[in-house]
Amino acid sequence: MDDEELKRIDLLVQRRLYKSRNEAIRKMLSSKLSEELSEDEDVHELVDILLKQKKRGKEPLVLRLEKTAVEIVAEGRDRWPT
Repeated sequence: MDDEELKRIDLLVQRRLYKSRNEAIRKMLSSKLSEELSEDEDVHELVDILLKQKKRGKEPLVLRLEKTAVEIVAEGRDRWPT
């Protein structure tokens, strides 16, 4: 971690949101890991549902768009920093 990040964590400790740097880092890391894993589980559940529909002979997902997939992906790439 760089000095700026440590200063920000120290500020949280000074404000008594956490008892120590270790506690602050541990709780933030735990929270972020839970969030990331939760998002991943949501995707797996959706994929399972779509695959089950496909096995039943149904089209699991149909997109009716005015733009092509290439145009939509290109727009998305312009929105997010790399």
